[in-house]
Amino acid sequence: MVSVFQKSSAVLLLLCPAALFAADGTFDKTLHVNGPATLSISTGSGSIRVTAGQDSRIHIIGHVHAGKWGSWMDSSSPEQRVQQIVSNPPIEQNGNTVSIGKHLNEHNVSIDYDITAPKGTDLSASSGSGDIHITNLSGPAKISTGSGSIDASGLSRQVLLETGSGEIRAEMLASDNVKAQTGSGSIRLKNVQGALFAETGSGDLEIQGQPTASWKLETGSGSITMITGDAHFSLDASSGSGSIHSSQPLTIHGNLNSHHVMGDIHGGGPTVRAETGSGEIQIR
Repeated sequence: MVSVFQKSSAVLLLLCPAALFAADGTFDKTLHVNGPATLSISTGSGSIRVTAGQDSRIHIIGHVHAGKWGSWMDSSSPEQRVQQIVSNPPIEQNGNTVSIGKHLNEHNVSIDYDITAPKGTDLSASSGSGDIHITNLSGPAKISTGSGSIDASGLSRQVLLETGSGEIRAEMLASDNVKAQTGSGSIRLKNVQGALFAETGSGDLEIQGQPTASWKLETGSGSITMITGDAHFSLDASSGSGSIHSSQPLTIHGNLNSHHVMGDIHGGGPTVRAETGSGEIQIR
C-alpha cells in the first residue's frame, strides 16, 4: 500500500523535472589552429551550436548538467561530477584536428556546447538527444541527433543530416552531395545544387535548388514541393493518394496519370524521383 506521503512525493517529482538536474557548471576553452580545422563534437544528451568565428581559433563553451544519481559504481555527488568535467574538459587537439566529448563516459550528465570555429571547418557533430544549430560554417558537415531538430546554413561539398525524430532545415552554400533523413518531421532545404537524397517517414519535403545531378525525394505521408526555377531535369513523380502539379513546362512520357507522372522539364536532364504515400507533389 502506498502512503499519501509517497504519492505526494511522486507527484512533486513529476511536476518538477528540473529537480533531476542537481548541479551545473561551465567550462570555457580556446584552442589555436592554423586555418580551417577538422572538428568532431559528440554529446550523449545536450544541444550543439556552432557558428563561424575567427580563422585562427576554436572557442568552446560547455554547459555541464549533472543529475542526482550517477551509476551504481560511482558514489560521487552531482557537484563532484560537474567539477571533474569543468576541471578537465573532454577536449583533444592534434594540430588542426579537434575532438570534443569523444571519451566522456559520465552517467546522468548532459553537456550543451556553444562553439565558434573558422570558416571552412570540416564538421562532424552528433547528439544522442538534443537540437543542433550550425551557422555559416562554409564547410562540409556530418550532423546527427537521435531526437532533436537540425538547423544549418552555409554548408558546402558533402553534407549529411540525420535525426531520428525532428525537423531538418538547411541552406547550402556550394554543396555537391546532400543526404537528409528524419524518421518523423519535415525537411526544408535551400540552394541544393548537386546530388540529393531526402527522406522522411512522416512529414513534408520542401526543396529549393538546381538538380545538376540526380535527386531522390521520399515521404511516407506528406507533401513534396520542389522549387527549381529554370532547371533542366527529367521527372518521375508518384503519389499513392494525392495529385501532381507542375507550373514549369512539362513534356509527358507515356499515358497521363494523375498519381504517376514521368516527363521532361525544360527539355530534360538529371533524373528527379519524388514519391509520397499520401500527399501532393508540386513543381514550381
